[in-house]
Amino acid sequence: MNQTPFYLDWQFWSAVVAVVALLLSQLPPLHILFRKPRLSCEAFSRMHITHKVGNPNAQWHLIIENTGGRSLRVKEISLNFRKAGGAEFKLPAKNYLRTPDSTDSVMFTPFRLAPGEEWAHIITFFDLFTRDDEKEYRRLESDIRSDILGQKELPENKEKLCEANTATVQELVAFFNRHFKWQPGEYDFELRVITNHEEANVSRNFRFSLFESESKELFEYSDMYRFGAGVYWVSPAQPGLIVPIYEK
Repeated sequence: MNQTPFYLDWQFWSAVVAVVALLLSQLPPLHILFRKPRLSCEAFSRMHITHKVGNPNAQWHLIIENTGGRSLRVKEISLNFRKAGGAEFKLPAKNYLRTPDSTDSVMFTPFRLAPGEEWAHIITFFDLFTRDDEKEYRRLESDIRSDILGQKELPENKEKLCEANTATVQELVAFFNRHFKWQPGEYDFELRVITNHEEANVSRNFRFSLFESESKELFEYSDMYRFGAGVYWVSPAQPGLIVPIYEK
C-alpha cells in the first residue's frame, strides 16, 4: 500500500497554516514588536501647589503611555524645582488619586505598562521630613491637639475656637519658617519619569511664576496654626493655589 509523504499531504499543510495563524494572532503586529522602548507623557496645563507646615506639596495630572514595542516598568516619577537665587528641591511622587473625583489617595508604587497601555492620574508630589524633623513635628502636633481638645472639654468652650499654648505655637511657626519654600519668583522644574529601560526615560522642562501675593497667601496659612488648622485638621481656608504651567 502506497502512503503519501506528509509533505505532499494538503491536510497536513492546512493544519500547519492554521497553527501558524493562531500563533501569529497572539502576537502584537510586527511594526510594534520592532519599536524601541518609549514613553510619551502628557501634562495638564495647571498645577496645584500647597504645603504641610512649610513642607512643599504639588498635585499634577499626568497621562503616561507606552508608545514603544516592549513592556516597561515605571519606577519613579519626580519634579525637580529650581528658583532663581534659591536652592533646588526635589518632590517625588508619593501617592495618586484613583479617579479625578476621588478623595482617597493610593500610595504610588512602581507599575508596568504594556505596549499601547496608558496610566492617567492626578499625582501628589512631596518629600518626607527627615527623621529628626518628623519627630519634632509629631511632638508639636500632639501638643497642640492635646491643648486645644483639653480646652474643648470645658462647657464654655464647646463652640469656641480655642488657641493652643503660645510657646508651642511659636515653636511650630519656627519649624514652618525653616521648611517653607514657595517664595515669590520664577520657577523652572524638570519632570522625570524613570523606567527599567534607560532609553525610555522621560525628561521634560517646565516653568511657572509665583506672584508675591500668592506666596503671601501660602505663607499666611501659618497664622491659623494656633487653632490647629493645617496641623491636625484640614481647613477649607487653606486650599492651596492653582498655577498655570508652561513647557520650555
